[in-house]
Amino acid sequence: MRQCQGCFACWFQPPGKCVHRDEMEFLLRAYLSADVMCFGSPVYSWNMTALLKNFVDRLVPLKSPRLVQEGGDFDMADAVRRPKRHVAVANCGFPGENNFSIIKAAFSCCEPCLEIYRNCGRLLKTREPSVRPAVERYLEAVRQAGFELASAGWVSGETRERLETPLMSTEEYVRFLGMG
Repeated sequence: MRQCQGCFACWFQPPGKCVHRDEMEFLLRAYLSADVMCFGSPVYSWNMTALLKNFVDRLVPLKSPRLVQEGGDFDMADAVRRPKRHVAVANCGFPGENNFSIIKAAFSCCEPCLEIYRNCGRLLKTREPSVRPAVERYLEAVRQAGFELASAGWVSGETRERLETPLMSTEEYVRFLGMG
């Protein structure tokens, strides 16, 4: 997938078509046919990976050269119907919610119906017996959130709370990593 050049030819020559002829043509069709679009990325340095950012940039052909304002925020108007619901998922190996500030801001424009941000992400792959029960409870909450969203169209407050439950304290995690 080539990078967006910011030429905006996709708005005019012909509208909705990028100058790049690559796999993004297929991905745009898949995006437009989706009922729910899930954006997922590890967070290494405060934001989504370059690959996901490139995908988001390449969604420009779905916009039009018409400025719209909503609540003091400006954006380009949608040229075509996009998925009705978006989900944002990110995982970071560091402790602290501050690691997700930028990616949360980036995805706020698509008004996600569900956001799952997991810090202390190294725990998700551990086989440490003392940690696995908390990880399994968390992963079950993730599965439950997906089930609720797919079957009911929304995620319960109880499930959202379970998604935000810390797997361990920051002090324990720093010790777990051997970095304290």
